[in-house]
Amino acid sequence: MSGFSFRGVHSSKFGIYTQDTSRIILPPRREGKVVIPGRSGYYDGVAGNVYDERAETIHCAFKCPTGKTVPEVCREIAYWLSGTGRLAYDKEPDKYYTARISGGPPMAQHLKYGEFDLTWNYNPPFALGRTVTQPITSGENPVDYRGTAETPCIIVLRNLSDADVLTITITAIKRSV
Repeated sequence: MSGFSFRGVHSSKFGIYTQDTSRIILPPRREGKVVIPGRSGYYDGVAGNVYDERAETIHCAFKCPTGKTVPEVCREIAYWLSGTGRLAYDKEPDKYYTARISGGPPMAQHLKYGEFDLTWNYNPPFALGRTVTQPITSGENPVDYRGTAETPCIIVLRNLSDADVLTITITAIKRSV
């Protein structure tokens, strides 16, 4: 069992530990099927690799701390998990998702224990990594990028010197399998 951090707070603060129940390898591909009357097959209106949001479920369990009741802890957990925020799993500490809870997770309450399933929706549907900051020099400037999905990125160039920058070339190189 392990845990997760959501909006800067780790699940261990509430005594929560998790077990994956439905992690998926890829989010569902967006279907753009348009049936054309009188023709076999269909027209695919979505070209390329376009995906819908990813939904994954994890099982959570906690032991109630001394001096608190299970309903009190449940209210604190509900407050913490409301809204959208950055979600990072202990198993992948260098990756995070922009996530929110889908639906209302039912709660099983015992004397000093509680358990529930959380279904997270990730949008965008891929894990994000760290921000890379590096100085630009003359010639090639390779960036150590370890991504495996075609996702948009933001490139910010700042000229901190007094010299003018005349030409900049940015080249994207795809990873090979």
